[in-house]
Amino acid sequence: MHRSAAAARDREGVVNYERPELLDKLAGAYVLGTMGAGARRRFTRLQVGSIAVQRAVADWHNRLAPLYGAIPAVAPPPALWTRIAGRIQPAADAQPAPRMLDRLRIWLKPVFGFALGAVVATAFVSHNAHLFGMHHMSAALPASYVGILQDEGGKSRLTVGSHRHGETMTIRLLAPLAIPPGRVARLWALPAHGAPVPVANVAAGASAPIRLGAPAEEVFAGIARLAVSFEEDPAAAQPTGPYVLSGPCVRFW
Repeated sequence: MHRSAAAARDREGVVNYERPELLDKLAGAYVLGTMGAGARRRFTRLQVGSIAVQRAVADWHNRLAPLYGAIPAVAPPPALWTRIAGRIQPAADAQPAPRMLDRLRIWLKPVFGFALGAVVATAFVSHNAHLFGMHHMSAALPASYVGILQDEGGKSRLTVGSHRHGETMTIRLLAPLAIPPGRVARLWALPAHGAPVPVANVAAGASAPIRLGAPAEEVFAGIARLAVSFEEDPAAAQPTGPYVLSGPCVRFW
């Protein structure tokens, strides 16, 4: 009797969760790590029997995947290994054995590599909304286009953000941009197929919202990457020099 009622509740839960808008928000919270422990366990169980839930989670991982490599790796502090070993070993062991620490490093290094990459990438976007001109973000990211551009050394130098249906874009410099005299830094949208499309010129100092020539949905739809080149002509229709910054253009919805 009780089992039957629980099964009915589970079936109702799956139907409710599979409402597209709600499912997308829940999947986003699940992947970003903002979902509570109890809700996370329930959502994990739902994935077992729901292809729609599995697809929603996979879609969020795919959205964030381009950012994993765009954020510099963060190495865990050495003391963390000692604390982990101390919790795993019996309390009687005052000092973790070096062999245990070595094994932990081998086992957990790949896990930390992936987890830190994912956490740092998603946290960078969701907790630094001001860098993308999204000052009123909630726990669930609003529909937006986001870009993080790096230099040749892999250092993040510039961010681009625009709401999906917005008509402005915000460019933020994360590090000074040395623009050669007599040139401008020009931002390009790079579609998967086709020629680069000019978007705007990047100021060397503090940035303010820049009005786009069309709604963001038209400017960034189908754009795989963004890039910056130094140009003599402020209105250059095509880049004439190499890209000094580049990075993925990611959709968040």
